[in-house]
Amino acid sequence: MSGSKRQKTAFQHRVRVYYEDTDAAGVVYHTSYLRYMDRARTEWLRSLGWSVRRLATELDLLFVVVEVNVRYRHPAHHDDELEVGVRVESMRPVSLRLDQPVVRMGGTAICEGSIHLVAVGPDSFRPKPIPETLLRALDP
Repeated sequence: MSGSKRQKTAFQHRVRVYYEDTDAAGVVYHTSYLRYMDRARTEWLRSLGWSVRRLATELDLLFVVVEVNVRYRHPAHHDDELEVGVRVESMRPVSLRLDQPVVRMGGTAICEGSIHLVAVGPDSFRPKPIPETLLRALDP
């Protein structure tokens, strides 16, 4: 399981592009996609029964982003409806790599994100192992 590749249908989270997400031309500003991906990860964890608050209080654990790679393919615009996916690419004892594609409803690929998360203690911010109970929930 450690470091293994995963192939699972991605969790999907829908977002609507608001005016505040766009630049003066009405095109989604590049950093807005990172917010969309963050929301999708939060809702993915919640769908598995693990809210961010529960992770912190019950497991004394937070996930922090240590690396982000985004490949932009097509622009999204004000009022578009997008689906943001979450798929576990790999798991290690203290980290996860997630694929996070963003697709316009109808199928146009907007961008692909690769997010590297590390589990840390909320006080020390030092890496710590992901508890087995959580690994089982995250494992497809």
